[in-house]
Amino acid sequence: MLIEKPRLPVKDILLVGILPNFIKKMVYRLKGYKIGKGVSMSFGSVIRGEEVAIGDHTTIGFFTIIRGKKITIGDYVSIGSTSFLDTPYIEIGDGTKINEQVFVGGLQFPDSKFIVGRNCQIMQMTFINPAKSVTIGDDSGIGGHCLIFGHTSWLSIFEGYPVDFQPIEIGKSVSVAWGAFILPGTKIEDGAVIGAQSVASRTIPPRCIAVGFPARVVAKYPDFPIEVTEEKKVEFLKKIVSEMIASFQSSGLLCKGCENIFEFLLSKKRAFWHRNREFSLMVFYEALADDQTFPNLNRTSVVLSLKRIPGSLRGLFVSKNAMWIDIESKEQSRVTNDLGEEVLLILRRYGVRFFRV
Repeated sequence: MLIEKPRLPVKDILLVGILPNFIKKMVYRLKGYKIGKGVSMSFGSVIRGEEVAIGDHTTIGFFTIIRGKKITIGDYVSIGSTSFLDTPYIEIGDGTKINEQVFVGGLQFPDSKFIVGRNCQIMQMTFINPAKSVTIGDDSGIGGHCLIFGHTSWLSIFEGYPVDFQPIEIGKSVSVAWGAFILPGTKIEDGAVIGAQSVASRTIPPRCIAVGFPARVVAKYPDFPIEVTEEKKVEFLKKIVSEMIASFQSSGLLCKGCENIFEFLLSKKRAFWHRNREFSLMVFYEALADDQTFPNLNRTSVVLSLKRIPGSLRGLFVSKNAMWIDIESKEQSRVTNDLGEEVLLILRRYGVRFFRV
């Protein structure tokens, strides 16, 4: 062949992929790759590119292969085991999670791009072909077993069959349910929901739900999504906190507290030692004032607020090594701890994800 076609990088796997994490990062840094702190690359994982930058605390799973000309991966990204990302230009935003066995590749052009925003998630067994480009906006989710195809070409164009190569654009806060098929040229605008097993083409308007083959809008704003009153938001958060406390208690944490201040004790016993760990959670349902005071802030692990937290208070919490979580702005501190991570997991069940700032 005149042009060498890329194959599975067996040589890279045997020479670099099997190395321990710290040696692998050393090798990649010697090659000029920018590798952040706290990056974890599992056994068999390989990255191959001309220009590579990986942010802090990113994890790459067992036997995952990432290949391209320019690869940019943000902070706190998680890419699951045995995934294969093979596109000339790859960009993955902070906090995004790509599950196991996701394939990005196939028929492409030299300028093909795969761009994923911050705080997205792509579930397992999804196949993405960025023939021209596939762009996914911040805070969007792609269900498992989805097919996102940037081309339709098999039968001859000279015999009258359609051959099409077009970019695909998925907006911010979009939900694509399991088993959906996204065709070339599709544009899904912000806040739209694509139903399970649907086939989307052309343009899907914002803040609507589209289902079927082809996907048609069956509900849109203001009927979907519905407006949520301030009273209902407080009710939701109280229910989530109640569920959170019950979940922690069932997992063995001792809990005491009232409506907005809770203390937890984790007691671990081993053969030769006994360790207690204490955590404290403060929950606020109303807006916080800039000059508000907080009792026992030095002992507080997590501050969870339904309303926007003023910048001055964010700085105060961080100075006391307390993690803050702001539901209204969908933001969290970069300071984190074990209790805060558990709180975030429970909030994710209700579709609330946070950007680190």
